[in-house]
Amino acid sequence: MRIGSHDCVDRVEFAFRKTEPGPPGFDVAYMPADQALVEDGSGAPITVDGTAYLVVRFEPAATADLSGDRLVRTYTGPRRLPAADAKFVREIVKSGDFEAVLTWVIAVSEQRPFRTTASDSGLVVEIG
Repeated sequence: MRIGSHDCVDRVEFAFRKTEPGPPGFDVAYMPADQALVEDGSGAPITVDGTAYLVVRFEPAATADLSGDRLVRTYTGPRRLPAADAKFVREIVKSGDFEAVLTWVIAVSEQRPFRTTASDSGLVVEIG
């Protein structure tokens, strides 16, 4: 995962490992705090630095591969990523990795237009 900023746009990039039958499906949408700031599975509240919440859900997806004899971590990065150099993005937090649904919350300073670009190797969310 990478966060970057260029001109008036922040970019959040999610990279995928190549798998069959292909990359996971995704949904990206702004959600109100009472829906966005809840951990998948447990329902526990989460705190995120921002005032608007862009929720990114991947399905089927996980941060571990359970298909073999042993668990293989496919994402070993942090659950919480600050966005110090971004214009709008304040923080990104993993809010779920439960029952083949992987959820991230992109917290922004205010609701801004966004667009997504998907490929076999990842998803880019541009905010600005």
